[in-house]
Amino acid sequence: MNHARWKLARERRLAEGYTEPPEVTVEREQIRLAMELGQLVYDRRNELELTQDDLARRLGISADEVESIEVGGALPVTSDLLARLAAALGVGVDVHLAPSGSTAVSFDTHAA
Repeated sequence: MNHARWKLARERRLAEGYTEPPEVTVEREQIRLAMELGQLVYDRRNELELTQDDLARRLGISADEVESIEVGGALPVTSDLLARLAAALGVGVDVHLAPSGSTAVSFDTHAA
C-alpha cells in the first residue's frame, strides 16, 4: 500500500480550500507525538540494552504495553506517562509547546 497517496490526496483537498475540523487536527497531532515518543523510547531502550520485558518491569506494565508505546500506540501522551518513562529510562523529558499547537518531545540523557 502506498501511504504517499494519502498525503497527496490530503494536500490536494487542502489546496482546494478544504479545512480539517479542529478535532481532526488535534488527533493528528496526538498521533504524531505518540509516534515520536515511541521512537525515542525504542532508541533509548536499545541504547541501554534493555529488552521490552526489562523496561516493562521498570514501568510496572506488560511487555505488550511497552511494544504499544514504541509503535506509537500510547494515546493520549500524558505527563504521568512521560514522568514514568523518564524514571525508567534514566532521562529528562523536554516538551516544547508551540503557539501553533505543535508539540515536540525529546529526551535529555544528561539531565538524569
